[in-house]
Amino acid sequence: MLSSSRHVMLPCYSHERPKNTQKMLAVVRYGGEEATLSVEDGCVWMYLPGPKPARYECWQAAAITSGEDEKRAEDERQAGLDDGIGWSCAGDVLFAGFWLDDQPELSEAVKRRYEALITLCRAKGFGHFYRMWNYLGAINADNAQGEERYRDFCYGRSQAFEAMGVSLTDLPAATGIGLSTGGVAVYVLAHRETSGVNIENPRQLPAYRYPRCYGRRSPSFARGTVMAGDQQAVLYVSGTASIIGHETVGQTLAEQQAVMVENIQTLQKTASERFPELASVTCQSLKIYVRHAKDSALIQAAMLDIFGGTVKQSPVFIADICRKELLVEVEAMFIHK
Repeated sequence: MLSSSRHVMLPCYSHERPKNTQKMLAVVRYGGEEATLSVEDGCVWMYLPGPKPARYECWQAAAITSGEDEKRAEDERQAGLDDGIGWSCAGDVLFAGFWLDDQPELSEAVKRRYEALITLCRAKGFGHFYRMWNYLGAINADNAQGEERYRDFCYGRSQAFEAMGVSLTDLPAATGIGLSTGGVAVYVLAHRETSGVNIENPRQLPAYRYPRCYGRRSPSFARGTVMAGDQQAVLYVSGTASIIGHETVGQTLAEQQAVMVENIQTLQKTASERFPELASVTCQSLKIYVRHAKDSALIQAAMLDIFGGTVKQSPVFIADICRKELLVEVEAMFIHK
């Protein structure tokens, strides 16, 4: 029998810097020239470089089990900055992240920082990872040895998971996206008591089973992860693009959008077969990544029309995507109604 979660973490988006972070565990700001990491008044602040205007992603605990409330989690909030890793926890949920300065080659440094991140989470008592984000400067460019930087990153990440005893089936939902300038930013959502249930898409080969043509090590993530309480379940959809099997499909924006949407819908359907309550969901948030700014409005409107949600909770980011030929990628969080 699956154990249930008391809380999960969910985001709220704003163009304005939040003035009151008492209820927040972390704020990630996208947009600006420099990357910074700090902890202030119990809240982790991560600033990531990117096009302006700035967008703030504010993380806080949300109850998904009856009898629990967010106030209890707020009262238990702790935070710190240890060995370059910012962390904040409350009750049964934790946010942790790091910034890695740019390197001629990434894999060794990524392995070390990932191992430190996993070690810290476990030491704090939060050994269950259910959602991760990875942002890389110049993601499609080559490193000093002529290897694509994303593949270089994936090698280090995979080595870290293996060294730390994280099995392939325990890999969480994740996103890997470009930044406007160098370096690597990683952050994770972790749980004290409950492992998420990972969901794979029958239309796609699991990313961790990709053939060698995609790099020395395959990307390390699940297509989606479900966190379930006795009151609600949340489906965290990984960054999803126009890929069938392991191959990119479509050359135009319209072609890629159609395949991407079908992939997300198929993942929803697959999740609902395991968790029937997810057959009827509301869209808590979308994160939309487009390679070209001119496509922003069109893609956002289409995603809102298909999946629902609000403009505020469906921000668009101009960013390079993990494959040079991909034009758009979308991640999502769905909660059963």
